[in-house]
Amino acid sequence: MSRKIEYNITKDKIIQVICITCKNRNRHKVLTSVDSSGEEDIAYNYTINWYIHHQIIECQGCGSISFRDESSNSEDFDPEDGYNITELIYPKRTSNTWDTKEFYNVPQNLRRIYKETIDCYNIDCLTLCGAGVRALVEGLCKENNILDGVVEEQKADGTIGIKRKKDLQGKINGLYEKGKLTKKSAEILHEHRFLGNRAIHELSLPSKEELGFAIEIVENVLDTLYEIPQKAIQLKTERLKKEI
Repeated sequence: MSRKIEYNITKDKIIQVICITCKNRNRHKVLTSVDSSGEEDIAYNYTINWYIHHQIIECQGCGSISFRDESSNSEDFDPEDGYNITELIYPKRTSNTWDTKEFYNVPQNLRRIYKETIDCYNIDCLTLCGAGVRALVEGLCKENNILDGVVEEQKADGTIGIKRKKDLQGKINGLYEKGKLTKKSAEILHEHRFLGNRAIHELSLPSKEELGFAIEIVENVLDTLYEIPQKAIQLKTERLKKEI
């Protein structure tokens, strides 16, 4: 096996790549590259030639910087179409990549789980994303000191009884009891519980559409519990300053 490393063979080349910020296919310029090539003996008198371009690229629209790998080998060569190129972009993205919202007043643990959940969504680790959605709901309850809540249960005789429970079902209802969420919002979070249960206990694969709805709802809940109250305080403070 032989290998050669060169520098900036593809520098200043213009390529079409989905921009991590613009979310569409834009012109990107190669700022710098490390270029590897070589050959490898596979069998008697049979050799494969290969190359890899490691590139730092810049969107010519917004200026965002990212990383691109371009590679191919002689096994992927077609006499009519040329080399079949494999492209890897970092961070991985598509036109549907979910942007992480900036939450300035949400507790650090919840921000961490939220970011990890979005990362799982964007790299198609959907079962883990479903588990992350459930973990966010669990975290909401913990951060708000919710230990239990009232749950309605059907008895053997068909009547409905009321019981306080310490599982996630009870805690979500506890958020409503403590006035943290409206009843409707609590009911919606139960769907997150079901989604997470299927992902964790049944190893079910949620759809990206389901997870997108779930993430959007969680973002709204985080806004409601942490961001909007702080903004209201700031607004009131500014008003009082002007009245002095």
